[in-house]
Amino acid sequence: MKAIFALLLAAAPIGLIAAQAPQQPSIFDKAINNPGLGWEVYGPNQKAKEVPAAEVPGGNAVRVQVAKAGANPWDAGANYPAVKPVAAGDTLLVMVFLRAPDVPAGSTVPIPISAGATEPPYTAVATETVQVGPTWKRYYASGVAKEAHAAGKARMSVQLAGAKQVIEMGPAFLLNLGQGVDPATLPKN
Repeated sequence: MKAIFALLLAAAPIGLIAAQAPQQPSIFDKAINNPGLGWEVYGPNQKAKEVPAAEVPGGNAVRVQVAKAGANPWDAGANYPAVKPVAAGDTLLVMVFLRAPDVPAGSTVPIPISAGATEPPYTAVATETVQVGPTWKRYYASGVAKEAHAAGKARMSVQLAGAKQVIEMGPAFLLNLGQGVDPATLPKN
């Protein structure tokens, strides 16, 4: 199953996804967000703008410049809302394109990515701290929802206040793979 997801995510440009006929099943039918650049950037000490990014599907990204580290990594970041509900027991897969353009080749910076609730206590479904380098790469996090979330009450998140840094965020996909899917079979970083 891991190989199937990797092939589908690697081979399907965003423009082709929209052109598919409804009767043709696609992994993107499982998307519970509006795939693309729906990032909602928040927090102090950051500036965000859309920039060209020919290396990622859709050709654009959001560049976030964090002027100084926060007291917590989540003090500044970006959220991406889910527009469909999640049932307890559903397996979610986060897939996001990231890069740290100012990091020297061979180096990385730790960036927490997650999916979970939009309201306190912000119950996490999937969390992963990924090591982001200077070139574009897909990063993943997956997990099983312990509780249901209504449409608009779940989201993906990238926490950016861990350091003074520049991070570019490309398209992101939050996939609901349904019941009984083992996260261990899904793509890993």
